[in-house]
Amino acid sequence: MTHPFRHEFEDLDKLIFLARKGVPYTYNPTALRGASGPVTQAGCMAVGNAGELFGLVLAQLVNEGCPATISGGTADKLDMRSMIDIYSAPENRVAFTEMAHFYDIPHFGLAGGSDSKLVDEQAAAEAALTLLAEALAGSNLIHDVGYMESGMSNSLAQVVICDEIIGWIRRFMEPMAVDGETLALDLIERVAPMGDYLAEDHTLAHYEEDWYPGLFDQSSHDKWVKAGGRTLGQKAAARVDELLASHQVEDLDAGILKAIDALIAARAAPAD
Repeated sequence: MTHPFRHEFEDLDKLIFLARKGVPYTYNPTALRGASGPVTQAGCMAVGNAGELFGLVLAQLVNEGCPATISGGTADKLDMRSMIDIYSAPENRVAFTEMAHFYDIPHFGLAGGSDSKLVDEQAAAEAALTLLAEALAGSNLIHDVGYMESGMSNSLAQVVICDEIIGWIRRFMEPMAVDGETLALDLIERVAPMGDYLAEDHTLAHYEEDWYPGLFDQSSHDKWVKAGGRTLGQKAAARVDELLASHQVEDLDAGILKAIDALIAARAAPAD
């Protein structure tokens, strides 16, 4: 996208194709604050929202009722010191989710990326903060996981770390069950105050409901040292190697492959 008020033929062609097929789409003519829109959040969001609504209206005119997601008029922060689009800025979120909720349309959120050039402390912090913010705001689809360097590169190790963060957030967002079984008042009355719950059937039945990380380290210092004393980045890189070596891609159904080939051939054929 060049500007929310200027729409390229290729972008519109894709939008119309998806709308006709009834395929869920997102059309996000993102504005840059201070460049393609006003520097203020509200002003640039108005510009981005107008461009996005243009795509939404066009798609509905092509095929009324076709499914869509919207970003809510995303207006990215432009770092005036470097002229770089900042992917992890705190200004880049929440308000856009609220706009999508206002329209009652699923929200296409942006999180899990970083402006860091390495899989380091900054990358982990920015991924965690943005993912949690989008989850709390109520985004329906979250994009940018594993993006690095303001979208100029990506990292499989960062994707693995984000997967761990997302697992934490999923558990955090789950409601706490409160009923006779979870309150366990009879058990408390029987065990308290001198006993403990380690050998109780209730503990055995429920302890696995907690979230246990696969990558983050929660062991003692001695055990961590004996296991190699690796950093999160080192463990993530090793996990990537394990996945690449062991993962087997399932073959698509022959009918699906044939349909994909036919679609590609039709799109590649010269126009009459």
